Amino acid sequence: MATLRDIKRKIGSIQSTQTITRTMKMVSASKLRRAQEELEKITSYATKLEEMTDRIIAWLPKESHPLLSEREEIKRVLVVAIASDRGLCGGFNMNVSLSVENFIARNKSQYERIGVYVFGRKIREYLQRRKLDIVREWTDVKKVDDEVVLTITDEITRLYQEGEFDRVYLAYNHFVTPVKQTLIFDEFIPIKSSSQQEGLDYLYEPNRESIINLLIPKYIKTRLYYAILDSQTAEHAARMAAMENATNNCGEMVSTLTLAYNKRRQESITREMMDIVGGAEALRGE
Repeated sequence: MATLRDIKRKIGSIQSTQTITRTMKMVSASKLRRAQEELEKITSYATKLEEMTDRIIAWLPKESHPLLSEREEIKRVLVVAIASDRGLCGGFNMNVSLSVENFIARNKSQYERIGVYVFGRKIREYLQRRKLDIVREWTDVKKVDDEVVLTITDEITRLYQEGEFDRVYLAYNHFVTPVKQTLIFDEFIPIKSSSQQEGLDYLYEPNRESIINLLIPKYIKTRLYYAILDSQTAEHAARMAAMENATNNCGEMVSTLTLAYNKRRQESITREMMDIVGGAEALRGE
């Protein structure tokens, strides 16, 4: 049975943990605001670029660019998985990790190879423990800038164009609200259009080839950059929610232990009073 000292020690320990989780929640809330601002800066641009690219490639023959042509036979598949370097963010990392693992389990008999291009230390550790095929890993990236995104884009497009992989998927957590994130698992390369050929084709100046060669890589880079920023925003939101839940749970545990402490203390006081009364009655009987 726990003594009063043990219960008091537990209360102090939980209160210290509560202070830490409350501080982490405040830090995550601050980072979330900054991440949302960065995401908002690129959202409109990325959306318009995607719409324009979708309309243009609807008119293009598949052989007009290597990233538009789909292979006749799909043997090797690459999954670009974006997660986090840090934990304590609920199911954020596990959502992406499980989606990749389940995809591999469902399709390993269909393809000769399923590789994973990893962004984030947590998902790398998860996949390594399961001995899955990690093609490339990016961990402990302090700042996601144009150089980092361009390097990743060049590597992924090179793997596709050189025939090492026949299809590329993109998996990450999409930020919806501070309390809601959804998993995105979409086909990334080759680029496909969802638009129908309506009206007249575009007039290209100076020529179609030069514009397409500029537009397609920019679209791939922008979509990847948006996915990373979107994932980071979702990470801060998930961590803020997780730390809020942890803070609330600590408060409930402190309340429960405080009640148990008061009951145990009252029992001790009652027992001592009974001993005093019993001793007084014994003296009076003598």
